[in-house]
Amino acid sequence: MPTDALLVTMAVVIVFVVFAAALAWADRQTSVGRPDSDAKR
Repeated sequence: MPTDALLVTMAVVIVFVVFAAALAWADRQTSVGRPDSDAKR
């Protein structure tokens, strides 16, 4: 795989990982007020 393609692939993966982390953080911040959010599992 050429170096430029590898760098673009890594950049795209990093963007998705950061976005997923931001969504998880936001969900954790907003789920504090939900009563027993884990009890339904």
